[in-house]
Amino acid sequence: ELHADDCSEAAFKLFKTKAVKSGRMSEEVLADDNASLLENLELKEGNYLKRAATLLFYDKPEKFVSGAYIKIGFFVTDDDLRYQDEIHGNLFEQVEKVLEILFSKYLKAYISYEGLQRIEAFLFPYPALREALLNAVVHKDYSSGIPIQISVYHDKIVLWGSGQLPQDWTLERLMGKHPSTPYNPLIANA
Repeated sequence: ELHADDCSEAAFKLFKTKAVKSGRMSEEVLADDNASLLENLELKEGNYLKRAATLLFYDKPEKFVSGAYIKIGFFVTDDDLRYQDEIHGNLFEQVEKVLEILFSKYLKAYISYEGLQRIEAFLFPYPALREALLNAVVHKDYSSGIPIQISVYHDKIVLWGSGQLPQDWTLERLMGKHPSTPYNPLIANA
């Protein structure tokens, strides 16, 4: 059983900074103590933390939730894995680290010049990849024990996470305008 004091101070700081920067929370949140923040995010049940709090704010969520990490691999073909990494830690840190390592190690930038200025363009825009990664984290079935898997190829990237579409949803509905129905609403809210 975990309490607010068992959580990562760095995760709270990262969350607060990003929440204020995004405009979703006012600067007053920076002064909130961690227990109050968890309470406000509905991540506490009495004196104890919910599983979502453990995933979001505890440095080693795998201690309580198997498979709560992300695997990245670079593939030449589906059967030819060249190198891989595992990203561990709380979900906030995982997202930050995965994006950093994807753009520094896995994805190639195409270089062009405008006069003397060098321009680097990646095949996948950062905001699109960030959104895809956040969707994988928010919609994952954490009871599966299977990590999110990212397969990077020369010309494509595949993100896979255990989970399922909401009941009675079709691919057509998913691809069209639809309401947000996160598999893990507490994680999505944070």
